Amino acid sequence: MIDWEREQSVLKILLRQKLIKSEDAREVYQEGLREEMSALELAVQRGYLTHEQIRDATGGEAVEVSSLREMDIDPEVTTMIPVDLGRRVRAFPIGVRDDTLEVAMSDPNNVTAIDEIRRQTGYKVRPVHVADPEIAWAMDTYWTNDEVMELDESVAGRAEGLSEGVDRISDLSDAPAVVRLASSLITQGVKMGASDIHVETVRDGLQVRYRVDGMLGEASALPETIKDALISRLKIMASMDIGESRKPQDGRFSTQAAGRRIDVRTALRPTIHGENIVLRLLDKNRLYITFEQLGMSGPLQEQMESLLKASRGLIAIVGGTGSGKTTTLYAALHYLRQQDVNIETVEDPIEYQLDGVNQSAARPGIGVGFPEHVRAILRQDPDIVMVGEARDEETIEASFRASLTGHLVLTSMHANDAPAAATRMLEMGVEPYLVSSGLRAALAQRLARRVCPDCKISRRVEDALEDSPVLQRRLAEHRISVVAEGEGCGRCRNTGFHGRIGLFELMRMTPTLKSMVLEDVDEQAMRETAISEGMVPMASDAMAKLRSGLISVEALLSLYADLSTEYGDTAIDFLGSI
Repeated sequence: MIDWEREQSVLKILLRQKLIKSEDAREVYQEGLREEMSALELAVQRGYLTHEQIRDATGGEAVEVSSLREMDIDPEVTTMIPVDLGRRVRAFPIGVRDDTLEVAMSDPNNVTAIDEIRRQTGYKVRPVHVADPEIAWAMDTYWTNDEVMELDESVAGRAEGLSEGVDRISDLSDAPAVVRLASSLITQGVKMGASDIHVETVRDGLQVRYRVDGMLGEASALPETIKDALISRLKIMASMDIGESRKPQDGRFSTQAAGRRIDVRTALRPTIHGENIVLRLLDKNRLYITFEQLGMSGPLQEQMESLLKASRGLIAIVGGTGSGKTTTLYAALHYLRQQDVNIETVEDPIEYQLDGVNQSAARPGIGVGFPEHVRAILRQDPDIVMVGEARDEETIEASFRASLTGHLVLTSMHANDAPAAATRMLEMGVEPYLVSSGLRAALAQRLARRVCPDCKISRRVEDALEDSPVLQRRLAEHRISVVAEGEGCGRCRNTGFHGRIGLFELMRMTPTLKSMVLEDVDEQAMRETAISEGMVPMASDAMAKLRSGLISVEALLSLYADLSTEYGDTAIDFLGSI
């Protein structure tokens, strides 16, 4: 049956857009009434209109969507329709594709509303049919003028006594205020450039801390009444079991925050006061980072690119936890995937998904760990193999055997510096001949906080290193009389630092170093030989970045303290010439 009211509304819209003449519109409408035919179809048959013009005016046939709650909706998109218009016509924007705005509507046949949205936004409109309760939920979640942290008292009150049942917790965790709070925590973290968000249960409620540039910031308190609801909401988002509060759990999810797609890896652990959740924020914008952006000098970039052009051998990226090893591995894969090669990886977990790279996850729980994957990868005709982390003898040995059969292998492992990578491999039980013949290079790295460029000032070395006369003398030998320091400003949140930069040392395996591996020479002797063979020590890289004003003396003091732990009184000798 023809909806003549709708046909008339569409013709009026098309008339206003001057896509059809008034006499032609009157003609097809009257004839359609007489013949019981669609006036719009008659207009198409007679060449007055096209189906595309009608589709643009009406949005075309609406897609059915059952729920908006599990969709990744960009908060910036939700502002593209004025709130008063959206509430009046029961329409909510959920996505943009080229020149078309996707709009969830409880009545997708309301062509007058579609036309008004099109005129207000300047976009073509594609209606998505969603039940009105879902529209209401979206509006209450995203369209609010209240501060997220100022939770509605009724919602906070409902959080009391949640031990009555899992179902009630689940209901509350879908409450708009709790959903907004969970989204706000992540959005705030992304805007701050945080790598991790710590949601911690304390005696009288919750506290939230953000790790920015490697440092945990001050805690923000949340009320006791919201504790169980927020923890449950985060567990639901990460596909954890909300009914289990006695065991550690891991999970992950993807979301939109601050206009970007963010992968979030979650780790939950029960404590004496309740459950703590740490959210690791994985920003996909970091997929395309270059060696230069990591902080590598020009000569070091050239050496790395030269190593990556090799057809075989193993390159190890080494450092402590949180030193950026994975980011460097992905930077190498980004450089390599621009070539016509087959790249195969095994990771645990897969932090970022790379187009053009065949990625797989290690699952030792079902007997498919790193070694099993490496052996399977070798039957996939690979050119380049990336083993996310060499954790044990079997994994590193399988990686070496892959490197000796004509493959370039990239891996990471925990070691304090580049020479320590070789001795660490030997300690793991790898045969010396495999290390000697397979290891092509070891790149050691750590991260240092960058001095904020907006509030950078200069300080005399004597003032900055007042308690370290030994380092004062070393800087004097390098003719460094002033160093950079951040005073604190809005951009760096008054910390004096903004972002981080890598400190590196690259040990390329020379014939002398290969021989030393076979002789099982100690680590310090290998380090001294590596420097004599051309390795620029990390301390010299730090000194160069200190001279350039990129880092402060804090990074040099930290590095010197670690070298002292490893090499005792000789540590200062490794702050060699630049």
